[in-house]
Amino acid sequence: MKRIFTILIAMCLTTLVIAQQTQTPINITTITAQPSPAQFTLYSGLNATFTFSTQNTTNAQFCQGTDTCTLPTASTGPNAYTVSNTRWGTYKLNNPNAGSCSPSVTFNGLQYCLLEFHFHGPSEHWVNNSATDLEVHFVYFKLDDFNSSPTGLCNADSLLVLGQRMVGNGATPNSAWTSVFNAIPAVNNTGAYSGQTVSFNIASMMGIANFNTAPSYRYSGGLTAPISIATLGLAQGNQTTSCVANTKPGSPYASNLWWGNPQRQLTQGAYPQVVSWVLFRQPIQLSVAQVQQFKTAFPDGNARAVQPNGGATVYFANPN
Repeated sequence: MKRIFTILIAMCLTTLVIAQQTQTPINITTITAQPSPAQFTLYSGLNATFTFSTQNTTNAQFCQGTDTCTLPTASTGPNAYTVSNTRWGTYKLNNPNAGSCSPSVTFNGLQYCLLEFHFHGPSEHWVNNSATDLEVHFVYFKLDDFNSSPTGLCNADSLLVLGQRMVGNGATPNSAWTSVFNAIPAVNNTGAYSGQTVSFNIASMMGIANFNTAPSYRYSGGLTAPISIATLGLAQGNQTTSCVANTKPGSPYASNLWWGNPQRQLTQGAYPQVVSWVLFRQPIQLSVAQVQQFKTAFPDGNARAVQPNGGATVYFANPN
């Protein structure tokens, strides 16, 4: 995938002011029934076969361009990391068709383009105080915000993430995921793309016949890792507001939790809240060996701890 679309996830935060109570991930213990949930439409493209490029982001740099930061490290403990970037490394599959918005879904009447999907181990979201082996996140960006919003992907629904927790059981692999787990690239010095591609059918992988009838937890939250916003000038497109200018030291917005470089995000423990989350209740079943393929590549884990939800509402759609 072109670098411009990797940058999209970190789009400007110049107009976003959201309370820290909706940091992600959360432990879902209290839910509100949603009798008329927002609907998915026009997602038939997920039934086609697409080819994605693989990436191990372990050494990808958060701080780029005009960022000035000295990221913290932890030399001891269960999540020790001597290079800060390695703590948030993941296995990511990037969509080279993101710019043409294929595949895409329409959610709540808005079109979203699939950017990439990636994994966390153990699961980042907990349900009733319980985690699973892994969690996969399919990350979509809102086409209208990218094409015409003066501030880019800065709104609370600028990203749509479809999440599913994953469980390793038994010796029989999930054939829909075999090619994906077999293609996990080794760590390299820069976190660059591995050069390998994988083709698959996303709907088959997710195992969901109809998004609108599948039970899901939904809430407004954010990213689960720090991210650079200093290179956003490369991805402004039609945007008229400079994201970069409003995040430099001395800017009136520089002290805001939601703006600034990765060091500021880490120091404040607050990451951009630009995500509409849909976490499907039914986990994906994998084999024990498939889970181990991920754990071998990321032995220290790469899941952010659950955050206090501060009373944020989690809606439960389609409780059948």
